Amino acid sequence: RTLLNRIYTELYITEGQSEEVNTQHEVRQLETASKMKSLHDTPIKCHDIFKALTDQQSSIRVVLTNGVAGVGKTFSVQKFTLDWAEGLENQDVGLLTVLSFRELNLVKDQQHSLLTLLRVFHPALQKLTAETLAVCKPLFIFDGLDESRPSLDFNHRELVSDVTQRSSVNVLLTNLIRGNLLPSALVWITSRPAAANQIPPACVDRVTEVRGFTDAQKEEYFRRRFSDEELCSRIISHIKTSRSLHIMCQIPVFCWISATVLEHMLTTDQRGELPKTLTDLYSHFLLVQTKRKNNKYGEGHETTPQQLTRADRDVLLKLGRLALKHLEEGNIMFYQEDLERCGLNVPEASVYSGVCTEIFRRECVIFQKSVYCFVHLSVQEFLAAVYMFHCYTKRNTEELNNFLGTYWKTQSTFSLDDLLKRTMNKSLTSENGHLDLFVRFLHGLSLESNQRVLGGLLGRTENNPEIIQRVITNLKKMKSDDISPDRSINIFHCLTEMNDHSVHQQMQQFLTSKDRSKKLSIIHCSALAYMLQMSEEVLDELDLNKFNTSYQGRWRLIPAVRNCRKAQLGGCDLSETHCEVVASALVHSSCVLSFSAPELRQIITLNPSDPSTVSRD
Repeated sequence: RTLLNRIYTELYITEGQSEEVNTQHEVRQLETASKMKSLHDTPIKCHDIFKALTDQQSSIRVVLTNGVAGVGKTFSVQKFTLDWAEGLENQDVGLLTVLSFRELNLVKDQQHSLLTLLRVFHPALQKLTAETLAVCKPLFIFDGLDESRPSLDFNHRELVSDVTQRSSVNVLLTNLIRGNLLPSALVWITSRPAAANQIPPACVDRVTEVRGFTDAQKEEYFRRRFSDEELCSRIISHIKTSRSLHIMCQIPVFCWISATVLEHMLTTDQRGELPKTLTDLYSHFLLVQTKRKNNKYGEGHETTPQQLTRADRDVLLKLGRLALKHLEEGNIMFYQEDLERCGLNVPEASVYSGVCTEIFRRECVIFQKSVYCFVHLSVQEFLAAVYMFHCYTKRNTEELNNFLGTYWKTQSTFSLDDLLKRTMNKSLTSENGHLDLFVRFLHGLSLESNQRVLGGLLGRTENNPEIIQRVITNLKKMKSDDISPDRSINIFHCLTEMNDHSVHQQMQQFLTSKDRSKKLSIIHCSALAYMLQMSEEVLDELDLNKFNTSYQGRWRLIPAVRNCRKAQLGGCDLSETHCEVVASALVHSSCVLSFSAPELRQIITLNPSDPSTVSRD
């Protein structure tokens, strides 16, 4: 309950986006994009998104804003709305209304006119007439297109041009966006990147992208949050020491998670090393939120994180079951019946508000259903990993079979390294990497240090150093010939979650050495590709044939083309999967890459069905 203007930190928003539709897991998007600074990026202020640039002739009616989960899209909407309501910005707009797709889901099977739809969601507009709506220059903000059930269907050609004409919500929205319905209205849609392609480009006048926080804005966020300057400096300093944490703090919601954990650890009697891996951070976050819930509801004294009650464990595991089931299905929104299928009742879920959030407009009598989601997709992925690990320790073969197939039915015993290997193989076959962070967390939970933090939540675990070493060895030797090189980098990240930094250190030495004759394994090449991508310096030339490695190793180096000026890929026997990575680099707005004509011809020839994937205006 803090005033928005007191805590709002300016976000980095740019006009335009890359021409590709990015369906990678959003953490991967952050990691690959965090160092891609472009000379062509045009920063734009939130309140200026409907204002044409000086060299633009046409007016802007429909704006589509992209951004990964938790990056600040909804906060931008709230800030825009607040500034308008306080008479500070966009005063030519006569009516502003915000409708979230997660709420529109609740009336998706009903027939409405635009006028009745507004009255249902905003009772204050009961007296609004069609005549007023036509002349007041309205602005409609539709927040969270990715949460829409079902998707918008622009192939459906039913025409609606009257604000009193009834139709489905889907038809009303597509006609409003096309300009058939209320052509004088401004429309602003926010979405995560993977869902943004639902709207035809011809219907959109401006595309913007919320990039989250720059490095300076990250620091401003923490300084606004903490009045204690010493505490703030310690938190900022610690985040800078961990590459993973620093990159993730580009997302404002991740800054909140980091601040929640680090503030608790630095201001209480809790001792121990501050978290450096994502698994370590999220383990502490789960415990801090549970502890705050217990204090809020008077459920005991100040407990240490190691003292989860049995009731807490039961509810968190039920939330984990919900998380795993819907992660597999690709769902981020749940209804009450979804909770009940996992043994949860509504009061149980509601009191864990730091983990699972209820979205419910109580003043609207039409809503019979509550909608739930985890506070961030990464929290869902972490809880899913916790539940999966618990199923392993309890030998719950039914749940493991549901996730991994029927393999476990024939096994009387199975080992941790076998479970992790099979889960990693499953994640690598995912087209968009939706299991990548889940698998990272699962590997991190195998460490005794993280199991100790979670205090019994995972069940009794055997901390056999030989098994942990087998897991690490399996990761280093894992083959992925038919998998995208981008996806293979997640194998390297799993090593980091297990506190194995040997590969990273070896590649640091390799980069500083003048001797490049060292034989590189395929995991070395994945690590090197990641490090070159993330480097502050652009590589002058990437010649894959100059690396002493196998064909498989050269393929894993391909993602480094995103941060080099010239690439020599000849003689590497590229497949279509490898060319997709090159195409991704070429179409990105920050691309500084050049190819020789024969290499471009080779790439286009390998993917003749759609040569436009590697062409640029």
